[in-house]
Formats: sequence, structure tokens, C-alpha cells
Amino acid sequence: MTRKKKPNWGCIGGVLLVLFWTAAGIWAIVRHFHEKSTGDVFDLMTEQARSVCDTCFSQVSRYPALYGEQFDSYLPYSPYLRGRVLVVEADTGKAISSTMIDLSPEIAATSPEEVNTLVCAGEVDQLQISTYTDGQPAYILIRNFCVYDIPTESVIFAAEIYGGRPPPTKNVSGPESGTDPAYSPLIKILEGLPIK
Repeated sequence: MTRKKKPNWGCIGGVLLVLFWTAAGIWAIVRHFHEKSTGDVFDLMTEQARSVCDTCFSQVSRYPALYGEQFDSYLPYSPYLRGRVLVVEADTGKAISSTMIDLSPEIAATSPEEVNTLVCAGEVDQLQISTYTDGQPAYILIRNFCVYDIPTESVIFAAEIYGGRPPPTKNVSGPESGTDPAYSPLIKILEGLPIK
């Protein structure tokens, strides 16, 4: 009578781990090139975008009531999106590709000709909310955003948006921070707005 050979679970687990890391690496490479190609499409309008962002933020500075920490509490009228959206860094006018590729296809612009709403992301600021056991700070990232209706040349709304919370523990040296508000928090807000 022959005995059934037991499967070598250690070997199977090792193979699965190698396959997982290979798939994760391929996904990261594909995403990197997708982000790069998405950003490159809008390179021709960086000067225009930077100029629009300057205008947007300068108009908002005259109306400080537009700013606030709670998205719904300070808007004098109902915000909206006009057509398709491009999200850019306000200081450079360059597209924030990681946001653009995850923004809903119904609202994300795919070419400069489609852009009717420009979302300008201000510089990242940090708010320390706690300290890790090694004495290093834990930050939430904050940005001011100004959303501009290009055809009507008017500010749609402006908001100060907080990013995600930093991890509760860390395995690396130095400070840690949560996610950039230009990603998930902004996407959630934009995808919840009506389109004109």
C-alpha cells in the first residue's frame, strides 16, 4: 500500500508569495506609466492652468467666507462642476495624475479641450496631531483648494480639506503623515457634486 504524499505547504506558500509580489510590482509599474501618460496629456496647458489658479485664489482671498473646515457649512451657494474636470498643482499648473486616473470617467477630462472645471490644489501643510513612541510627530496633511469655472471665469467654491489620519504605529524612523487630501477626500467631494 502506497502512502499519499503530503503537500509541501511551505513551498506552495513561497510560490504564492513570489506571485503576489510579482503582481504587485507589475501593477505599480503599469500605474506609474498610466499616471505619467495622463499627466503628459495636459502639459500644454500648464501655463494657462497656473494663471487660472492664481486668479482663483486671488478672488477667494477677497471672499474669506468661502473658506472653512466643514465642506457644507460655509458655501454661500450650491457648488457644482461644469463639464469635465482637471486637478492641478496650483503653483506649477501640472496635472495631479494620481488623482486624475482614479477620478470617475464621467467627470475626469481626458484632453485639454474637455476641461471646463479646473481644481487648483494649494501647497501641502501639516498639522501635528500626536507623537509616536520614538518622539517623532504624526501629521495630518491639509490643502486649500480653489475650484474654477473656466467658461464663466468664476470661482465655484474653495475649501480647506484634510487628508487621512497617519498610521497609529510605525516601523520606520522619522515622522509619518496621513494621505494627501488631493486624493481620496477631494475625489469624494468632486464625485458628489452635480454637473452643469
